[in-house]
Amino acid sequence: MLISVAGWLVCFAGGVALQRRLRDPQRLSHLIFTIGLWVLSPLVVIYAYTTVEVRLEFLASFACVIAATWTTLFAGMLWGRFGGRAQRESGVMAFATAMGNCGTLGLPLTTLAFGGPGLALAVIYMEFQYIIPTDGVMLGLGRHYAGPRSRGLRAPGLRKLVRSWLLNPPVVAGAAAVVLRLLGVDITALVAPIGPAIGLMFGLVGFLQIGLAISLEPLAHDRGDVWRAAVTIALRCGLMALILLTLGSLFGIEIPGVFYLLAVMPVAFNTLVVSAVFDLDRELARLLVAVSTPLVIGGVLIWQLAAG
Repeated sequence: MLISVAGWLVCFAGGVALQRRLRDPQRLSHLIFTIGLWVLSPLVVIYAYTTVEVRLEFLASFACVIAATWTTLFAGMLWGRFGGRAQRESGVMAFATAMGNCGTLGLPLTTLAFGGPGLALAVIYMEFQYIIPTDGVMLGLGRHYAGPRSRGLRAPGLRKLVRSWLLNPPVVAGAAAVVLRLLGVDITALVAPIGPAIGLMFGLVGFLQIGLAISLEPLAHDRGDVWRAAVTIALRCGLMALILLTLGSLFGIEIPGVFYLLAVMPVAFNTLVVSAVFDLDRELARLLVAVSTPLVIGGVLIWQLAAG
């Protein structure tokens, strides 16, 4: 674990150094994003969809997760539409509300709180919370809100948004993996050995992207930025958990504690990457990540200390 963290820090520092030295660092950021979209993400999706074990006792609770996830996403889009002052700002507010940091922070915090069994549930949650791969949803949002200097393709409008969600490399790879399982074609022996290596590479590449994408401009936020960030963080860390609690109470479904913990994760680091690639508000994205991350980490640690 310590070696992985050290690798992340080195990649992040390398990304920041490249951003300072390159004339157009966002071109490299877009190139890495494209490689991840077309190569790394499909491989991870195929691995997850091929090796995951479907357990009937979790289907009801996971149906609640899917409903809560999509409800939170659409709530974030509404909040961005009516609370944002410009499209670039609205996109960050919507993305930050919908996308929690379930990977980089969620997995270690879940392991700390619930051990190995909790980690297994967290991996399933991370990959299947939207039914379709999360990277596909992320891509659709980026294209939908893309600014005028976007490096990625723009896809404004509801029809193009839905099309972007359903037609992209991770979703196609996931569909292919499901079809193979339904046909009885077992490729577990082929994908199982490469899964951990791809996962490790994903983390290293991700932190390199964050270093390239994070805004290096001095902090300068007005009251509008502050209250928009406060509402966005409240929605990110509170709305989904509240929906899960409500659905569980209404239908008598026991929601695992792991799912509640992942529902309150802070704003995803990928908010910085998507903001850089699709020309969204990078300064607001930085503020959201910088404020929400220590709040949630501190809250989880206090909870663990109080629980003994």
